Amino acid sequence: MAGLFAKLKEVVVSPDKLRQALTNAWDSLIFWVVAAVATAVAGGVLVYSNVGHNLASPPPGPPRTTSTTSTTSTTLDFPGYFTVLDQLTGQFNEREKILRSLKGKKVRWHGYVLYVRNSDRSPLQIVLAITPTPSEGLRMGLVYFGEDMRARLYALREKDSVEITGTFDSENWHTPYIQGDTMQLLAAAPTELGSQTPAPPEKGSQVQ
Repeated sequence: MAGLFAKLKEVVVSPDKLRQALTNAWDSLIFWVVAAVATAVAGGVLVYSNVGHNLASPPPGPPRTTSTTSTTSTTLDFPGYFTVLDQLTGQFNEREKILRSLKGKKVRWHGYVLYVRNSDRSPLQIVLAITPTPSEGLRMGLVYFGEDMRARLYALREKDSVEITGTFDSENWHTPYIQGDTMQLLAAAPTELGSQTPAPPEKGSQVQ
């Protein structure tokens, strides 16, 4: 019987010890709750920060592509211009589309001098008429230059081979107009074929 009481005495805790044990347990519980709440709050702030950063960053744009060809120039050469028109004989709408597609495009054309004269458009312009072949007389292009080109242009001879650069500025598909930038003499006409001063067309011709 005495042994039983001893066992019970070991099991039953005094009120002070029980109160101390409960206090320790309560302190531990509060510590772990506070730790858990702090961890959750810190994690939420981090997630919010990342989401906010992602939302603030602009979305990536499409990859840039580098074009190797200029959209303001054309590879259509001088003879090729008339070849395209011949292929569209009778198709007036298609010819107008070709004309509009070339408007404002840079050209580099090789031709032969037909004549040089003062422009009827402006007294400050000189017009150079070129043909796609040396013997061509009906098909031509008109290239307009400023006064600073007068000496060089009037030094040309009929049927001289030249290369011009400029901007296509034509309202008439039959005779292309070019606002000239440069003119380069490629080859002089044979002496027996060329004349020192290219002759302008006779009055009544449709030249501006």
